[in-house]
Order: sequence, then C-alpha cells, then structure tokens
Amino acid sequence: MKKVKSIELEIQGMTCDSCAVHVEKALKGVPGVEAVELLEWESGRARVVLAAGVPSAVLESAVAEAGYRAHLASSGGEGSLEGEANVIEPLRASATGTAEMHLMVIGGGSAGFAAAIKGAEQGVRVTLVNAGEIGGTCVNVGCVPSKALIRAMEHYHRAGEHPFRGVQTVKGALNWAQVVAHKDELVAELRQAKYRDVLAGYSNITYLEGRARLTGGNGVEINGASYTPDKIILATGASPWAPPIPGLDEVPYLTSTTAMELGELPRSLLILGGNAVGLEQAQIFARAGALVTVVELLPRIAPFEDEAISAALQSSLEAEGIRFLTAFEAQQVQRRGERMALVAADGRTVEGERLLIAAGRRPNTHGMGLGEAGVELGPRGEVLVDETLRTTNPAIYAAGDVTGRDMFVYVAAYAGGLAVENALAGSVRSYE
Repeated sequence: MKKVKSIELEIQGMTCDSCAVHVEKALKGVPGVEAVELLEWESGRARVVLAAGVPSAVLESAVAEAGYRAHLASSGGEGSLEGEANVIEPLRASATGTAEMHLMVIGGGSAGFAAAIKGAEQGVRVTLVNAGEIGGTCVNVGCVPSKALIRAMEHYHRAGEHPFRGVQTVKGALNWAQVVAHKDELVAELRQAKYRDVLAGYSNITYLEGRARLTGGNGVEINGASYTPDKIILATGASPWAPPIPGLDEVPYLTSTTAMELGELPRSLLILGGNAVGLEQAQIFARAGALVTVVELLPRIAPFEDEAISAALQSSLEAEGIRFLTAFEAQQVQRRGERMALVAADGRTVEGERLLIAAGRRPNTHGMGLGEAGVELGPRGEVLVDETLRTTNPAIYAAGDVTGRDMFVYVAAYAGGLAVENALAGSVRSYE
C-alpha cells in the first residue's frame, strides 16, 4: 500500500470554470499526486491526495506556472491508499465564514473596491456590483486621464519656451487625437492591472455588472434577480453636476469627462467653474492651443483657498493666455450659430466654440430605491451617515463620494475599508 497524505490548498486567481480545469490539470501533472478535487471555481479550494514524501511547495509551484496562486490551507495527515483507487473524502467549504455572511458592495470605484477586498480578507462572501466600467472616477474619468493630459501638455508647452540662452526647442505640430488615444490606452492598462487583475485573485468575491436597486430592508434587485445580503455597502460615487441655467439643456455642453474624450481640439472653450477641475481643464486646453475663458460665480478663482493663492494662481494662468471673468452670475446660455454664449446678470456676455461645465459633482443616488430602504439623503442627494458610516438603515453603510464628504480617492478607499469593518463588527470605529 502507498503512503499518502491529504492536503487542502487555497487557490487565488480563478475567475471561471475554465480556470478550475487548468488548475486541476496542473495539479494532476505533479509526480506523486494521486487525486485532485476542486469545488466550483468560486470556492477557491482544492483537495489533493499525494504521496507522503511530496512537499506542498511543489503543488504551489505547479499552480503558479499555470498562472494562478496557491498556498497550503490545511493538512489531513498521512494514510494508506490501496491499489489504484483514487478515493478521497468530499471537500468541504472553507470554515472562514463565507457561508455564514454575505456582504454586497454596490459600486466599483475606489471605495467599493476597497470595501470588497476588506470583506474578502475578513472571510465573508462578497458580491461586488457595478454599473459601467470598473475603477470609478479616479482611473476612468478623473485622476489618471486628467494627469496624463496635463503631463503631455506640459511637455508640449515647455518645448515652446526658451529659459536658457543658446538652447532652443521647437513645439512642432500637435496631434490632439493621438494624445487622447494615448491617454485612453493608459486608462485601459491601469483599469486592468489595478482592478480586474487584482479582483481575480479573490475567490470569494463575485463581480456582477448591472444597476442595483434597493427594495426595502436588506433586499436588492439586480438585472431582475433578487438578493438579500446580510450587509450592504453603498459606494456609487458621484458625477459631474450642471446648474439649472436657462438654455443649458438646449446646447451640447461638455463635462470634465466628455471634454477629455474630444477627438478634435476646439478653437475656443468657455469653462463655467473656476475651482480645481475647471482650472485643470483650462490649462490642458490652453496649452494645447485653444483660446480659453474661465467664468466663476464667486469673486475669485479657487475660492476655497487662501486669497494670496488664488491671486498667484490666476496671475500664472493668465500668463499662459487664459482669460478669467469672476463674479459672473450666468443667467442664460445661448446658441449663436456655431458658437455658444454665456450671459451674466450684469449684462456681460462671453462666447466660445464649446462650453464646459465644471460646477462640481453630486452623489449618484437617483433611482436606487434608497427611500424604500429607509436610507435618508441630504440636500444634495448625498447619503447621510453617522460617525461609523452607517446609514439610517442599520444593515446599510456608505463610503466615498456618495456621502458627499471628502471627495478624494485615498480617503474614499480608507472609508470603504472602515465601513466594512464596522458593518461586520457592529460599528466600533469612528470615521471622524
């Protein structure tokens, strides 16, 4: 009789039935392996019966060569195997709690992604629900694309400056369409590497694409199917907001998202909003060669910064050719042939080929059934939470931009993890 041992492996990286087939084949190809049994790929568990002298590290190496990750979860000790019978005990689900608790995270941005990973690390079964591209604002329409364009236009701008005598560079022709295409490639690469590939390493996270609607209590409907998770994390983020200016809905205005998708550079651009996003966009397009005018409702740009900072920033941007109109209360938007015009309460009028609205962002809460679930909203549609990020429904927590607080990617990620900790432990740590 052969001396054998039974071990249990935890496999990371499987995302479908085909992955399980590849892992099983890799394990069976190891000399000394007598039998392999896998649960469905979602479980991330495999039971292997192998010769007593074969180290588990050999199995881990074989799984790694197949493109996945494995480590020893448990060992059942040694026994005997008669003849060629490959009989092993039925594989049981992990005792980490995955069968006891189901956490649903709604939203696939930084807050939602951090929440899903924290839940997986806590050993619960996680369903991550997302509508649209995974990655949220930062990687898709915020930090990554804007900084890529800012950096590209910085190189182009500096090529036309000559701060050192005897050294002269030439700008050359700008191919805006290629700049935008390069930005899109970078976004796609980071979305894959930082979100999809990472998600594939967590066997207890199920990813669903679709719009979630709360149906009361802890009920959720997604793509016509009903779910009743034990706890829910709302992390649906925020979107560009447009003020209710008469005539705005009648023109094809841009947002910071759609402006960075333009395949053709406009000759002139009006930007309504002189805070961070509006100023970033202003510098990008001005350095690319567009005639840019920034309109701000308040008396100065960057109105929430120190006055000296606002003044220095405006002076620097004006030196690059950007025009500013402050204390401009836009009362009407007009279409004038191929151009658009903003008309102020004091009679001032400014025109441009395109109009970009950069007036802030509002939480994505419309049409989610939050009222039916007893989740209270604030005046801007933000989900109201207490100091532990719990909503007015004790089964539902919220994190990130959907709460209307501290709209920064790293803060959102921190809040996502904290919301899960509190949801699972009964609200013990304060966000404040």
